[in-house]
Amino acid sequence: MKRILSVLMMLFLLLFFVGTVSAVPANEGTTNSYDLSLQALKGKDSVTDLYVKIIPKSNEIAPPGILKKIQLKSYGLEGKLIYTKNLFNVSASTERTDIKLNDVERYQSLETRIHVLNDQTAAEEVLSGKTNVLLRPDLVVDEVQATDKVRVNEPFSVTVNIKELNGDVSAKANVQILDGSNVLGTAERLVVNAGGQAQAAFMLTLSKAGTYALKVNITGVEPGDYADSNNVMTFTIEAVENNKIGEYRSHYEYTSDYEINWKNQYNESHQKGSSETFGVYTFTPDQINPEEVKLTLTSETGKQKTANVTLSYEDTKDGYTYWSGSDPSTSTSVRAYQNSEGTNLEVNQNIDHITSWDTGSGDYNKISDEYLGAKQTVSVHLDILSANGTYYGDSYSIALKPFHNTWDYVDPREPGHETRNWGQYNSYSGLSEGAVPAR
Repeated sequence: MKRILSVLMMLFLLLFFVGTVSAVPANEGTTNSYDLSLQALKGKDSVTDLYVKIIPKSNEIAPPGILKKIQLKSYGLEGKLIYTKNLFNVSASTERTDIKLNDVERYQSLETRIHVLNDQTAAEEVLSGKTNVLLRPDLVVDEVQATDKVRVNEPFSVTVNIKELNGDVSAKANVQILDGSNVLGTAERLVVNAGGQAQAAFMLTLSKAGTYALKVNITGVEPGDYADSNNVMTFTIEAVENNKIGEYRSHYEYTSDYEINWKNQYNESHQKGSSETFGVYTFTPDQINPEEVKLTLTSETGKQKTANVTLSYEDTKDGYTYWSGSDPSTSTSVRAYQNSEGTNLEVNQNIDHITSWDTGSGDYNKISDEYLGAKQTVSVHLDILSANGTYYGDSYSIALKPFHNTWDYVDPREPGHETRNWGQYNSYSGLSEGAVPAR
């Protein structure tokens, strides 16, 4: 019995002490409190930057200020160890630590063992990692797409194609277009994949007439450019003034909805619809010989309609020369005639959407198109290109007023056969005229 009690007592004490040991906190220095990130990038100057970043796994742990020891091993392309180096007490950056190497080549393997001191536990931790030497990304301005001639104060597009040549590492960069030291536009943090290409798009304006030598410049390359000698390309654009239109008269009307009805004892007719009309007449005391007309209408909401019309010569008769053209997609027609006094040009747009029916015949008709739908103001930009490459035209606006009308009456002119008429419409219209000054 005593022997059994002694055995039980020994088991109890053993379990007690085992539980006590497992409750003691483990030394945090025995496990890594950090992650290690390595990147080795070689530049055109044959210098390789080995970037070392120590990342705490917890926000409660501060990054080390000193790398107590860095053991670096360099391997050849065939995998044979070339050398082992030891660096001591290297100051560590909170972002990344840069170690310069002059004796490694592209695709060589680098292996590190880094000793750091955990400030919280006072324990030394060892972080191991491997990386291969790669070439820095080499970004180049490959192509600039832009028109040769633009109008003063009129937006124009420029597209820049950026390529990465080395094929090892992707890059981010800013792309700028400059007029001298004046930055006209910037595309920020454009991503270009390794060996790939990307496009930066710009909308620019030039405020004065003249010939501009504009420059595309790649800046802020991350993680650093292999060579910056190919980061610049220049291109030339000529900005020209529009010549003035001597005078103009213009109108716009948008009928958002209308209804016209009549009915008598013999027949009836009903019509519902909407419509939009625009017109401008211009006179210029020059011999323009117009070839192209571009019309852009913009409503107060920012909606735009653009018509591009190429004019064809029609006839010369009695001292007048005639041209005409149309853009069916926007229901725009243009007529021009010219004599010794100058050039007259008319632009018209007419679109509608009509639904009609007649109980006697059952006729049905529908015509539809896209409306600008302005109700407050219309901004007009008119460009006329002459045969000699000279531009005429400018911008003006038309203020609109609303108008609403309804009717319902009986026409008594034929006793016994009275006809009832009723309907309504809502429209917005305005006029503008004057002389357009040269820009």
